[in-house]
Amino acid sequence: MAEASSNLRILGKYSARMLAGDYDAVREHFAAEFASHVAERVNPAVMGTDIRAHEEEFWEQTRQAFPDREFHINLLIESGDLVVSNWTLTGTHSGGNYYDVPPSGERVAINGTAILRFKDSKVVEHWGGPHCMRGVGLTRGVDLNR
Repeated sequence: MAEASSNLRILGKYSARMLAGDYDAVREHFAAEFASHVAERVNPAVMGTDIRAHEEEFWEQTRQAFPDREFHINLLIESGDLVVSNWTLTGTHSGGNYYDVPPSGERVAINGTAILRFKDSKVVEHWGGPHCMRGVGLTRGVDLNR
């Protein structure tokens, strides 16, 4: 098996630390200029600013909403400074709200795909899709003509 690149290793370490609740990993692995291009994940008013605190909040919200969560990376693809990750989070929605959805007590599987751009061994950009929220019954309209 080929050795993982440094960006793939960084992503693996980051994911393990975040799942364990070690949110210091955000500041260590994400650049201050980190930008997420997913309006559904963060408040659009903060897009394009230092949103690392919002990344921490996202993971904490996920931890609270799914106390028994498991996170699996299904596929990793690397091309230049980009890493594409297809992942699945499973768990019982028995804790806090997940976005606007109150706990249902249901076991859910949330699938998502993230594209991360690295610069100087840090994540500087993130793209993904609102499809990950369908796992808990939340679907928001997205105006593609903006």
